[in-house]
Amino acid sequence: METIGGQANDVHDRSMSAGYRTTAALNRWHAPSRRVVLCACALVAMVTAGVVGAIDNLDLQIERIEGAGWIAKGVVLQVDLPQRTGVHATIGQLSLTTLSQTIRNVRIDCPDLELTDALIACRRATIVASAPAFGQQSVFANLSYRRDSGALDVDLQNVRLASGTARIRATLRDAGWKLQADLNQIGAEGLLKLAQSLHLPLPEWSATGSISGNLQATGTDTPASANLDLQVTTLTANNASGSVATDKLSLSIKATAQRATDRWRWRGAIESSAGQAYAEPIFLDFGTHSIAVRAQGEYRDDRQLTLQAFDVEHRQVLSASGTGRIDFAAAQPVRDLDLTVRSLQFPGAYASYLQPLLLDTNFKALTTSGRIEGRVLLNEGLPQRFDMKFDRVSCDDHKRTIVMNDLSGEWRWLNEGAVAQLGDDQPEGSMPRSQLNWAGGVMLNLDLGPGELTFATRGRQFRLLEPARLPLLDGAIELESFRVRNAGAPSVAFMVDATIQPISMQRLSKAFGWPEFGGSVGGAISKLRMRDGVITLGATLQAQVFNGEVAISDLRLEQPFGKWPRLTANIGVNHLDLEPMTSAFSFGRITGRLSGTINGLQLFNWQPIAFDADLHTPPGDKSPHRISQRAVENIGSIGGGGAGITQALSGGFLRFFEDFNYDRLGISCRLENEICRMDGVAPAPHGGYYLVKGKGLPRIDVIGGAQRVDWPRLVQQLIAVTESGGPVVQ
Repeated sequence: METIGGQANDVHDRSMSAGYRTTAALNRWHAPSRRVVLCACALVAMVTAGVVGAIDNLDLQIERIEGAGWIAKGVVLQVDLPQRTGVHATIGQLSLTTLSQTIRNVRIDCPDLELTDALIACRRATIVASAPAFGQQSVFANLSYRRDSGALDVDLQNVRLASGTARIRATLRDAGWKLQADLNQIGAEGLLKLAQSLHLPLPEWSATGSISGNLQATGTDTPASANLDLQVTTLTANNASGSVATDKLSLSIKATAQRATDRWRWRGAIESSAGQAYAEPIFLDFGTHSIAVRAQGEYRDDRQLTLQAFDVEHRQVLSASGTGRIDFAAAQPVRDLDLTVRSLQFPGAYASYLQPLLLDTNFKALTTSGRIEGRVLLNEGLPQRFDMKFDRVSCDDHKRTIVMNDLSGEWRWLNEGAVAQLGDDQPEGSMPRSQLNWAGGVMLNLDLGPGELTFATRGRQFRLLEPARLPLLDGAIELESFRVRNAGAPSVAFMVDATIQPISMQRLSKAFGWPEFGGSVGGAISKLRMRDGVITLGATLQAQVFNGEVAISDLRLEQPFGKWPRLTANIGVNHLDLEPMTSAFSFGRITGRLSGTINGLQLFNWQPIAFDADLHTPPGDKSPHRISQRAVENIGSIGGGGAGITQALSGGFLRFFEDFNYDRLGISCRLENEICRMDGVAPAPHGGYYLVKGKGLPRIDVIGGAQRVDWPRLVQQLIAVTESGGPVVQ
């Protein structure tokens, strides 16, 4: 009887026609050692050492061998005797727990066996096997086992993997193991299919392309270090939703990592100069702007990634470096960031980073130039401070909505309660000083001249530190004070004190696409505030327009940026010049002055729903009072006497006069529930009211008879008479 692996088994010798064959039949062999197969080879060597030279060969049959993470069934080991140079082994089934795969029909042919007291080695071996995930494999191998130290070396060549090939070298020592894989044109599509067949927890992706390079790893029971040097070429990939994708992307990846207790310490670099990448909504073309990223840090078992240092060089776009911390388990993963921007260059930065975010806005096709540098700090997922320096940054949307020329200066922002400083010792609670200047530009089709702002920002607060003059068209806005609280929040509030230096009404009207008025507009804006979503005017707004004055008081605007804005105000007009007002429209020419009030004005969604208006020629007005035929007829139609006026102008000698003298004119309207209760400057002798009271010869009076007028109809009538050419009196 002979004992193998702790169980008794019978060994039988039987004669064969060509000599003798020795067969060791083992019903079951439990092998706790990870080197059990090579120990079996050593057993064969010891047996054959005591067998007479007349024996031709020896077969060792093992029904089952179990090791840590694997099970081999139907193992047959055959040794050619007496030379002992040829060894052949077959394994019916080899199950590997880590791969969840069963490898079948494994055959190992070793034509060159070296067997000594210290070494068992097989060179130029051929291994044939079949596995569902890897298909049929036929590889070349070099195997060696040190009997004195238990060292195992395996070198597998020509391993077919995902339409490419690999060479795998592994060593096993008492101190641990080492693995090296050389990859050649491994297909990305095949790798994904392999991962799916192995039930690896990967997201659903599709990909084409190839991977070449080298992988190295060491460890004991678990990995302890890893190195990789890979080249990825023509990678075209996308996830199921299409939110992340690449097109013909080529890149090189180099990384090293070492295990330390509960974390990995790592260092890596990624470079690309070909192909495109898309991560919704950002699109990057590395063929136009190559990129190189280098970083080092730690990855902890609790999914915390620490960036001890990183550096980004995105050609003609971004040059930056910094440190950071990412918590993949947090809703906002980026927890800490200290980013130094050496250069953010335009137009590259706009095309790469900003334009994709602006595709649904009016800023989707800007022409940009200039550069920005600075520093950004985040702590526990919240921005703490940034310091940005602008160097001649320009943008142009080519629609005159927004144009900025040569914006330069520094913008510094500090979060409320932030203590991180950027090269200074600002007291807690202070607001860092910023200053921006520009060479000119356009805002909403309004030409801007050169200007400068000195201000401070902290948290959601903005404060103008020095009065500023902002050239606008041929005038200017002089800001005396401007403060904002809770910017970007529903509770945003601001206060403005400013003076508008006279701006040409002709240029202002042209910019807004209005009929071109004469005269100018200017005035003071005092204590204009917004609080709790309501804009109010603390004082009367005085504006000079049409050579007269308009005063707006009790201004209140609710929900200015909401769906249903509501405005209330009282308006006073004093000595407005009617000639520049009426010359801009087809209403007809009128000279003279106009004064009056519009009290209780209410606008809902910018449409008037109530007011009490009284506009008339001011008493004692000494300016010429002339009114054209066209104006006479249109005023008459408003008051309901249009037919009579037209008849009077069409017949008799009045048709020979282009305009007429008048004593005074005026109209009043009290709007309520879409009904305008109308009146004029005085009652007419036979009923009605004077809209225009004539004077001298030829004399013409315009008398209104309608006391109640439908407001929507009146508005449509006014629009019609101002847009049409009007009647021509022959």
